Amino acid sequence: MTKTLANEARTGPTSNTFWPRSTSLFLLFVGLVLAVVSFTVVLNMPELPWHSARDAELRATYDAYRSTGTLLIKETGSGSYYTQAPASGPWSSAAWDDDPGSYMIASLMSHITGSESPYPGLGLVQALLVSIPLIWLPMAVARIFRRARAGYAMLLLPALLWIVNNGTILVGTEYGLSDEVATLRVYALYGIAASMAFLSLTLLLLFSTYRLRLPALIGASVLIGVLAGFGNLARSLSGMGIAAAVAVLWWLNTTGRWRWAKALAAGVLAMVLAFGVQTGVMSAVNSGRVAATGESLEQLPDAHGVWHPLYLGLAWPEPITGQPSRFGIEWSDEFGWNKAREVNPEVIIASEEYDLILKDYYLDAVASDPIGAVKLYVQKTLFVIKHFGAMIAFIIVGFVLALTRRSPQRRRLVAALAIALPTLALGFVPPVLVMPYLYYYSELSAALGMLSAVALGALVWSITSMPSHVRALERTRLSARTEPAAVPADRIRLSVVIPTRNGEQVIGETLATLGRTLNADDEIVVVENGSTDRTTSALERLAAEWVAPPALVVLHSAPGLGEALRTGLLTTRGDRVLLSADDLPFGVTDLDQFRKLPTSDVVAIGSKAHPHSNVVRGWRRSVQSRIFRFLREALLQSRVGDSQGTIWVAGPWGRSFALQSRETGLMWTTELVLAAEQQGIRVVEVPVTLSGGHEKGASRFRFSDAWQSVVGFTRLAIYKDDYCNEDWTRSTRADDEPLTAVAVDPEPPVVAPAGNV
Repeated sequence: MTKTLANEARTGPTSNTFWPRSTSLFLLFVGLVLAVVSFTVVLNMPELPWHSARDAELRATYDAYRSTGTLLIKETGSGSYYTQAPASGPWSSAAWDDDPGSYMIASLMSHITGSESPYPGLGLVQALLVSIPLIWLPMAVARIFRRARAGYAMLLLPALLWIVNNGTILVGTEYGLSDEVATLRVYALYGIAASMAFLSLTLLLLFSTYRLRLPALIGASVLIGVLAGFGNLARSLSGMGIAAAVAVLWWLNTTGRWRWAKALAAGVLAMVLAFGVQTGVMSAVNSGRVAATGESLEQLPDAHGVWHPLYLGLAWPEPITGQPSRFGIEWSDEFGWNKAREVNPEVIIASEEYDLILKDYYLDAVASDPIGAVKLYVQKTLFVIKHFGAMIAFIIVGFVLALTRRSPQRRRLVAALAIALPTLALGFVPPVLVMPYLYYYSELSAALGMLSAVALGALVWSITSMPSHVRALERTRLSARTEPAAVPADRIRLSVVIPTRNGEQVIGETLATLGRTLNADDEIVVVENGSTDRTTSALERLAAEWVAPPALVVLHSAPGLGEALRTGLLTTRGDRVLLSADDLPFGVTDLDQFRKLPTSDVVAIGSKAHPHSNVVRGWRRSVQSRIFRFLREALLQSRVGDSQGTIWVAGPWGRSFALQSRETGLMWTTELVLAAEQQGIRVVEVPVTLSGGHEKGASRFRFSDAWQSVVGFTRLAIYKDDYCNEDWTRSTRADDEPLTAVAVDPEPPVVAPAGNV
């Protein structure tokens, strides 16, 4: 057991583990809160009806599915008046001019809702797609910056979106929004497509923060490719940018000469998979349609023609400002239909023939005024940028602040940008080539929503760590200018600091025990801090009568455990310092274990959480300890099992910490342990035996202490980075000795590494 624990102490967390499990659970809890809020908001929205023609088609396909069990068909002559393919039977193909995904979702959800309307099912799916990615989003953002607080900042994301995205708290979608131009609120046909894209992007973001082995990398790539295929069903080509971003995962997780080639090939294969998923699903659906309608696949019109929207896109700026288009085109489906019927009065709307007719119209219009066409597209591009201006500005500020820092986080930030870039580029196509309506912002909303979340994390990380970074560098520079103090002739080997407050009943026995245990080259420093009984007079009497070998020093400090420990530690002269309590909770069992440690260990704890400790506690103390440990792990990412035990610390390091410490009360020892962990120092935990009096005694921990602990943990979480760039161990090790070197002891103690207790 000893050998195993010692080996684990040398290793530390893997590259995929940045904090204890409790922190991950806390981040998931934050995500769950965001998900529940978003889910509730969407479910409580009124039904958002589709455009009248689409609404008729949606209801017709929904009713037909409930009657026949076949997707994307309708009763002949029903539904949209302009998507009527010739049919001789009672059923005909439906929704063939539109993105079919939402139509199919609405029909399939009838099994769950049992409603006569398609809208309850669509609302439920929309709510799920909006909320699910929020569960892992805080974790993904926190992992980018390796700071949990960047993930906790996602609680501010809904408020941020409300400010920068036209009054919605929903992330990654324009669902439910409307404006003076798009007066019909954005409905599920577009909302589901955006949320599918956002879900896939956030999964990619999460995967990018892990070091993936080849099987996991392949699995992640396949998953993203499949999701991209379903995204294509929700909105034509919507998933292709997401599939292309798979290349980023491979670039992050592969090395060598062919790294770029592997990444490019992975992106291409993911796009092929996405297209294959889309094609496979539609082939299966079309087989059912053929069986139900009697039509052959060749008779089915091509879905989602290209040239109709491109041609009507030349109507800019008429639908936005009311000013006529330079090309004399009106923003109206009927305008396009009538132009096609001028060529062939019998043309079927949205058929291949129809699309070719409008292709000729479009090319002729652009050829008549190519400069005007370029200006038109530039104007629409600027309009889109202006619409998302506040969001884009926030993203730029967050990323610039973070990317200007020289830190490991830069690589993950660049990866986040690379993941979003293909979808961003694709997202500009519909609003620029067609019309900058809210309905056409699906991909842009998803990509910018993800980047806004990352930028928020970047901003919080930058603000909370940059001042600490500067202060740490300043203190290190000042420390380097200070000459080390000369070692006194009467060198002290061990200093024991005993804080006491109202310890009249126990301090005498404690000093007697230490007097019998310590030697002449040791010292005892007792710090009275705010006693209201006769502790002070008892100490004066004990000091006057002191005859034991170790020196006894009696001091006074301001009230507070931290004040007493700081005062005492700064007074000590020992090579090693033991910070204990006025009733010696472990007797001298902790001291016996500490003395077995190698001299290279800088900080050690007499830990009640060690598996070999002999500790019997009541249920109340156990609950208090578990809550305290959970909060410490979740908020501080501390891997120590018990930060409230006795402390064994290298004297020079401890005195350097005492000079910089801030806490004044119970959190002072937690701050000491946190400082060590932030500097990469291995914190050793040794087993102890709790004295009988402590086993039976009632807890002195009050509910006010619990509240102070929560406040203290939050305070420490804010400024914990103050210690991450400092090194106070120069005087405790040789210049060429590693910071966490472990000497081999003939009789090594039973040592548990932090995080494995």
